[in-house]
Amino acid sequence: MQQAQEAREQAAQEVRRSRTHSRRKNDQKFFLFVFVTIILGIAAAALLSVFFPSGAKKADDGKAEPVSAQAQTYTPSTVTWTAAGDIVFHLPFLESGVYLNSSDGTYDYTSIFDHCRPLLESADFSTVTMETSLAGEEAGYSGYPMFKAPDALADALAADGFDMVNLASNHVYDGLDEGLARTMEVLSQKNLQYMGTRPDKDHKKYNVVDVNGIKVGVLSYVYETTAGSGSKSINGIALSDAVAPLINSFDPSNPDVFYSEVEASLAAMKEEGVQYTIAYMHWGTEYQTQQSQEQTDMAQRLCDMGIDTLIGSHPHVIQPVDVLTSSDGEHQMLCCYAIGNFLSNQRSEYMQAEMPTGETEDSYLLTLTLSSDKKGKVTLTDAAFTPMWTYRYETDAGAAFAVLPVNDTSSLEETTGLSGIKAEADESAARTQAIIGEGVEKVKAALPLKSAI
Repeated sequence: MQQAQEAREQAAQEVRRSRTHSRRKNDQKFFLFVFVTIILGIAAAALLSVFFPSGAKKADDGKAEPVSAQAQTYTPSTVTWTAAGDIVFHLPFLESGVYLNSSDGTYDYTSIFDHCRPLLESADFSTVTMETSLAGEEAGYSGYPMFKAPDALADALAADGFDMVNLASNHVYDGLDEGLARTMEVLSQKNLQYMGTRPDKDHKKYNVVDVNGIKVGVLSYVYETTAGSGSKSINGIALSDAVAPLINSFDPSNPDVFYSEVEASLAAMKEEGVQYTIAYMHWGTEYQTQQSQEQTDMAQRLCDMGIDTLIGSHPHVIQPVDVLTSSDGEHQMLCCYAIGNFLSNQRSEYMQAEMPTGETEDSYLLTLTLSSDKKGKVTLTDAAFTPMWTYRYETDAGAAFAVLPVNDTSSLEETTGLSGIKAEADESAARTQAIIGEGVEKVKAALPLKSAI
């Protein structure tokens, strides 16, 4: 009996030792499994970070953002963007011996901008609206009503600090199909970008300009004078089927097509990483220093769509400045309804019927200061409105012109060498202040303005 009992106890001990050994082996397997799982998890995360670096994160509202919306790291930057008004190329610019070399028939217009060149060159990027075509000498040069300028105008713009030329004006088609194509070619040859037109249908209807690392998206449109038949026309001239799609234009009586194009362009710009948007609009009623209801309505709609700054042209006079707020209250837009004639022969003595009080001599340079942060968000941190005056005077060789800044006229005669101009310069500055002064104060109070994108 005792031997049997000892045998049973020995067998029980063997079972316990076996179970303990088994548990130890299982524990070792478990810890090994956990260790391997952790290692594999770390390796998988590393691979994912290589192939899918942006991942996905939660937006402020708790919803997962798409990979394309993931925040990136940007280098903070600042850009100054300057816009000048309209160049209306009247006949005296062709006939004056000041600009025409009679011995060889060449032209030189660079001196016209001598006194505003420092302002243009100091900006990171400068634009101007050109109300003429560069149709070439064979097509013939002409002033109003069909503007055709020498290529020397493009030379002067490039030499005097401009980077981009706005072609979307009511005189964009003055040189017809060949003239439009040649204008774009000449500007490209002079290293001048252009907006509002495109060389073919494959090109975009908008521009993306990278300035100091900030991507600015630009739209430019001109109003149509489309006939009741539906044929698209500019300034009463029917566009050919080949050219019609190449000019950015809108029908004021049917703006929905225009709004759809803008929406599509804004969406495409966003995909390209655009951080700030500017719309140039050639619109309004000539010689009216107040915007029309049509301009007001369209500006509000563009603000609602997310345009950050609107710059208007065409009326040949300055119109008010404002800060518009989108209908949902989420966005503000700087709106300059019209910035005036940068260069023209529309002197008050020649404008007795239309505008005898001198406003056609005035314009201003709009300079936007754009600043970006580490997240790429762009803010309008400053806006400068420098009043400009086009002065005409007579020389032995003929009429001469000078585009002058008149924000400080105390030393203007001394610095320009033009005597007896201070009183007129002061009058020009006062006219500009009367139109935009209140709006400028509103802009200053509203700054900074964040971009919609």
